[in-house]
Amino acid sequence: MRIRQLAFATQDLAASRQQLLTLLGLDADYADPGVAEFGLNNSVMATGTSFLELVSPFEENTAVSRMLARMQGDCGYMALFQVDQLAPVNSRVEKMGMRKIWEVDRAEVKAFHVHPKDIGGVLVSFDEMTPVEEWVWAGNQWQQRTAKCTGDITGCQISAQRPRDVAEKWAAVLGARVDTGKGGCARITMTDGAQVEFVEMGADGRQGLTGIELAVVDTARLEKTLNSGMFAWDGTAIDLFGVRISFAGLGEYAR
Repeated sequence: MRIRQLAFATQDLAASRQQLLTLLGLDADYADPGVAEFGLNNSVMATGTSFLELVSPFEENTAVSRMLARMQGDCGYMALFQVDQLAPVNSRVEKMGMRKIWEVDRAEVKAFHVHPKDIGGVLVSFDEMTPVEEWVWAGNQWQQRTAKCTGDITGCQISAQRPRDVAEKWAAVLGARVDTGKGGCARITMTDGAQVEFVEMGADGRQGLTGIELAVVDTARLEKTLNSGMFAWDGTAIDLFGVRISFAGLGEYAR
């Protein structure tokens, strides 16, 4: 199991897209026409073999537009986990009485989304890919448009009212275990070493995806970008799309 994709909700897709392209060191992304069924436009960007996604509503009264209004601006939206086999995950979800709000079963992908009120924290997707190294949500030949500054997702942070309870739910669905991370937070470690940390909500009261960490593949180029004045780099992380973004080796999540 691994964190394969993280998504942000944004009010201005064009401006946010340009910011993320610049940050990652990218010239191209992928717009998935399939998200139109949710009243959304999107942009999917490859960083290493992981992906970051921006979603923005083009219709009123969508789940994302309501979330943007509730959060009063851009925010973390979704976490997508790739699993080796979806069937046992599905069995655990059903046994726990969690609602699936979308699912697909095709030759190349089997996946479903779990209601955030049931699993806690944020909207979560579980995805099985065939072949395993592919990721259909990024389009064909995504390997030819990968980030030059950053690599794989190495961690993410979920803020919740009862973070350990949420962590236990996620772990039960994933078939994983909860241990203790920095500062005593609850933590789940993926098979590739990436970590999901669950923390108490901050003073701003924001729940959900509030932090991510990315590997670095070109330190000099990334540092030049972070110090260009385009981003409010504080030597530890930047705040972008309502999420704290840090880089392995350059800083850690804000605690």
